[in-house]
Amino acid sequence: MKFRPWILLILLLTGCDLLFKLLDTTPPSCRILSPLDSTIVSGTVPVQVEAYDSTGVAAIDFYADGILIATESSATATFEWNTSTLEPGSWHKIYCIAADLAGNRGTSDTVNLQIAAIGQQSIFHGKITLNHNYYRWIEFSADSGRKVLGDARAVSGTISRFSLLDPVNFELFRQGRSYVPLYEQQNVAEVSLNYQFATGGTWYLVFLNTSGTVRTYWARFTLER
Repeated sequence: MKFRPWILLILLLTGCDLLFKLLDTTPPSCRILSPLDSTIVSGTVPVQVEAYDSTGVAAIDFYADGILIATESSATATFEWNTSTLEPGSWHKIYCIAADLAGNRGTSDTVNLQIAAIGQQSIFHGKITLNHNYYRWIEFSADSGRKVLGDARAVSGTISRFSLLDPVNFELFRQGRSYVPLYEQQNVAEVSLNYQFATGGTWYLVFLNTSGTVRTYWARFTLER
């Protein structure tokens, strides 16, 4: 029988692949990037996930309440989770499981989400980090009679300034001119907002840091009837 080098090469490669799978026992890491834990959601929710493994990610499975919703053959994915049939105000758990090329599986932390109550809408839920003399705004729309509710707190130190502004006064604020806020708190560790709009329009929640150092805030705001 004539010697064929390519047969030896196939055997070597097959053996290396088998040896690699036997030696690799470390599961991949997997995490949900958004939405954040305790977020209020509604409708079709985009769930962003990512996974990492030193030798490669084969797939990510997305679960809601223990039921497999979808699978993607990649290291990053955005799953569409339809919550339209779930009871308003109810809580649900989501997580993802990643598999690597050797068949190892790693599970993310569980994220707890609440389905928006009737008339409730999430404006913002998450972390805000600001350098000294920087600001960030959250823009949203609200009809007459609706309320913006929420809280924010500084991880350390204080919130230099937190304001609720209409479009005219938001532009004055950005220009460094005098403005009249609908609501404002300065140099406090926490703020709590409960404001009902007399007219409909576009509104702005503004965080300003003048502390001299980097500041991080956690905030959660919703719009309700």
